Amino acid sequence: MTPLSRTQKAKLPAIALAAVSSVIFWSLKPIFISIIGDRGDYAEVYVVSGAIAVVSSIVASLIFWKKTKSLLKGKSSLLRAIGWSSLSGLFLSTWYYGYYRALYSASMTDATVIAFTWPLIATIAIRVFTPKTAEKLKPTQWLLILASFIGAAAIGISNIGVESSSGSSGEIIWAFVAALGSGLYLPFAFKATAEIEKCIDSKPFATFYAISIANAISLSVVLALLGATNQTLRFYAFDSQVIFVCALIGLGTYLVAEVTWTWAFQEYKSLTLSSLPYFSPAASVILLHLLFDEPVRPIAMIGLVLILFSNLTLHANQKTTNALGLTLIATVYVALASQILPLESGGAIPELTAALTGLFAILAGFILSRASARRTEEIDARTVLVRRLIALDSNPDKSLADQLLCQLLEYEFSESAQDKRRQLSKLYVLISSAESSSPQKVEEARDALATWMAIHDDRLSIGESVALWMTGLGSVIFVLLLRDASPFGTAGSVVFAAGAFLLIFTIRDYDRNNLHGFRNQLRRLQQGFQEIGQKSYVPAEVVESGLVTSKTFEDSEARYGRSELTHSTEPKFQKRKIFDTVYLGTAVLVILIILLLPISTLGIANGSHVESPRPGTEVAPSGNSQVSKETIIIADTGWPAAHVSSAVISSVLSANDISNVVEPFDQTTAAQEFLADEPLPLVHPDLWLQNQSFQFQEAVQNNDVKLSDAKYNATQGIYILDSAETKARVEGLESLRNPEIARLFDSDHDGLGEMWIGARGWSTATALEQWIGDNKLNTIEPESYSESIFKAKLEHFAQHDKPIIFYGYVPDYIHKKFELRLVNSLDQLTSQPAVDVHVARTPTVSRISPKAEEILKHVSFTVDDINEFIRLEHAGVSPNEIASYWIKEHPGTVAQWTDHRQTTGAAGK
Repeated sequence: MTPLSRTQKAKLPAIALAAVSSVIFWSLKPIFISIIGDRGDYAEVYVVSGAIAVVSSIVASLIFWKKTKSLLKGKSSLLRAIGWSSLSGLFLSTWYYGYYRALYSASMTDATVIAFTWPLIATIAIRVFTPKTAEKLKPTQWLLILASFIGAAAIGISNIGVESSSGSSGEIIWAFVAALGSGLYLPFAFKATAEIEKCIDSKPFATFYAISIANAISLSVVLALLGATNQTLRFYAFDSQVIFVCALIGLGTYLVAEVTWTWAFQEYKSLTLSSLPYFSPAASVILLHLLFDEPVRPIAMIGLVLILFSNLTLHANQKTTNALGLTLIATVYVALASQILPLESGGAIPELTAALTGLFAILAGFILSRASARRTEEIDARTVLVRRLIALDSNPDKSLADQLLCQLLEYEFSESAQDKRRQLSKLYVLISSAESSSPQKVEEARDALATWMAIHDDRLSIGESVALWMTGLGSVIFVLLLRDASPFGTAGSVVFAAGAFLLIFTIRDYDRNNLHGFRNQLRRLQQGFQEIGQKSYVPAEVVESGLVTSKTFEDSEARYGRSELTHSTEPKFQKRKIFDTVYLGTAVLVILIILLLPISTLGIANGSHVESPRPGTEVAPSGNSQVSKETIIIADTGWPAAHVSSAVISSVLSANDISNVVEPFDQTTAAQEFLADEPLPLVHPDLWLQNQSFQFQEAVQNNDVKLSDAKYNATQGIYILDSAETKARVEGLESLRNPEIARLFDSDHDGLGEMWIGARGWSTATALEQWIGDNKLNTIEPESYSESIFKAKLEHFAQHDKPIIFYGYVPDYIHKKFELRLVNSLDQLTSQPAVDVHVARTPTVSRISPKAEEILKHVSFTVDDINEFIRLEHAGVSPNEIASYWIKEHPGTVAQWTDHRQTTGAAGK
């Protein structure tokens, strides 16, 4: 890393601000998507966000009309800039489109981690297309890039065969497309910026114009792609909040983040500060998990660590193998240990602590890499200084050169500031004494000394030291919160804390605290003496501090002294008791961690081992960190019927003194929990039995999943919101084989009728799409998008007297709100029969509370009950209010649930 110029130093605060703003907006993009939820699909969200960004750029260009006019006058440069920006925009379109599609169609966290391999792709692309903006890659750096791609590929491969609630596993490929596009746009943005800068002589404004043109091209390419694929944009569920969030995305990520990042990259080529945006995926994953309970699988965590480690190490201008090793230790240590550390309970606070500790570890690795780079720089500068000092002495015996080198060592290892000033003064006096022989060489020596001192005095800053201590202390807090309540768990926490402090002690002063590295370094600093044929020289302070021993140098090979530089004094070696004890003691503990932590995850006899609640493998509910093992958990799976029925069941159990809590559970996560070897005491309030997997239904038959005795029947089918023409002409789906009838449902004017078959990831949507394909119903275009968008579209079509055909189910409030006609039941078309809806529970419930077991066995709702639940919640009434009202209105039903146990003689708890 070359020393910074004054201009670069003046820009550092602005570069830092640019990097931080990029981190914030890139990190928040998945959060923005989660806020929008199912009110907008990936195409609509990007188009609106992109349009806002383009319009804002046009407005800004008009405000700064003088600069825009200067750009327009530079015809040849402008044309080249448009060409390069167009290429950049083409790749940006694949980044935006691919990333949004992956976020909506695959695991958000997996997609985020994979997409952020783009900096590694950019590293290669920049060196190919704009080699002047970066150095040539070294073999070790290629290994880092390979490691990052392996991490991403592992996540992608692990998605094979995994169906998410939002789509199929194959959609994860769009995350790789996004990474490729984002990695390739940067060098062409650089080229466009360089051309525009010829016209307006301002790199920030040149970057703004280059990115603005690229954004316009990107939006045009995506719109053309959507048009070519006949993808309709549906804004039916867009409201003011969605538009506001889209504005934040457009202004924040497409303009602010991209412009500031591209500018910072060009201004500060070492990337020490501009590497900060690589923390974006880590921040996104943490926020997604904490705020929206997004599952994060262990493979994603490991891939994230690999990608972050590779990015930070690669862009910290690393130069030594030792530095690579230190960075790897600092980055991976906490991340991997936290994967296997056992714990008593989960929840938001320990999860946040774990996440912050992992980030601190990565930050420590980043600092280590910078410190190692500075050390390498210092060694290079010192080599030049030694040669300049030797060149001052033209005498054959090189006595002056010997004095100069001894004095240099004395300055380097003086402890106090006063002593350092005194030793430096002596060094300048000795240099000046050679002025009579060659003034030019004296000036060169002084320059070399000034250059070396500027680097030598640049030790760990206060901020870096604080970051290192936060790493250690954060690790301690983490293990105290998450350690297992067992002897092995306690031992694991001690070992883990010791390892964190070992890191601090090792690099607190990276000149001396490395037990073995310092002795090697001291030997390396003797190079000048070897060139002039003198014995090695060790300052007395080094000897007395215990940093070396009598075995470091043979007696005949070294001189020990300080007061008279050319004379030896009898060395008095001291033992470094404190540091050696701490260092070696913690080193032993770090070795023990390899043995103790894996053992501690196995638990002990009669212990209460709980699996580590890493995101994605949680066995504890995500919403409440204080759930007792004697507490029954009622899953709120997210749809209106489940919202209210879970509240009703909770109220009834609470009235009977049964400890319970309602927790949000994704349907997929809830189903997996029911099939776990040691399931939680979990209740599913609205289980559609025939829509579950074969494995789940087999578990029901084996009594591994228990169902309520009563049930209500849900029906599924194809419904029509009629117009006068469709009511007369459409009797069933077979009627749609007539192209003229199918066109009655054509709202995008492509000649095909549209039919909503359900949201992505629904088993019914997959079944219907397969039926349409197998029956070659080529006049119909099956559409799959969120239910919120569909119901907003249904309301819009009803207001404008337009027909619409769609998959629907009962109970659902829309059947009371609109006049809908069933044209085909689902069991007529597919293997999906009418659905039995039960209240389900795990066998663990009966072991915790026989009373709860008997109540849940007899809980039942009717279709009318569920319809009323849905209607009231859709009208804005809270689930708890609806539950309270329903219980008051149905005392007989509730009494039947709770009193039935008395007539059967069931034991109460």
